[in-house]
Amino acid sequence: MRRWIRYRLIIPVFRSPHSAAHTARGVANGVFWGLTPTIGLQTVEILATWFVLKRALGRDSSLLQAMVWVWVNNPLTVVPMYYVFYVTGLSLTGRRGAVVDYRSFTITGLSFTDVGVAILVGCVPYAVIGSALSYQWALRVVRRRQARLARRRAAQNDYGTFRT
Repeated sequence: MRRWIRYRLIIPVFRSPHSAAHTARGVANGVFWGLTPTIGLQTVEILATWFVLKRALGRDSSLLQAMVWVWVNNPLTVVPMYYVFYVTGLSLTGRRGAVVDYRSFTITGLSFTDVGVAILVGCVPYAVIGSALSYQWALRVVRRRQARLARRRAAQNDYGTFRT
């Protein structure tokens, strides 16, 4: 799993040929929608966000990075994430006493009306904070790589010249 994460998520960020901000906006877009309970709609949400960023705000972003990073929400993480969203949502709406335990949440198949609003409200802080943190992380990673490549190119140019 660590190898898959490294080669499918981390390495593509390092190797992006675009500006650091372009790549980071794509990562943030994907993480934002990946931290919402909207499986099945995430591709449309990513495309809509990409379109608005590009057309209305003049900020292009990496659509590929967004599509890759939306997978923070995947079959292995979906139930635990939804439970955390649920508990957070109940807390934010002042209904903390209505929390069901994790086992009941996963086994009993609570209806959307039982948990839906809480999950939708509870995902918001995670989506906003996760998106902001992932933007900063990707920006730092890409800038570091670009600086390292620039230093390497400069060293190769210096090595190839004759000094007197």
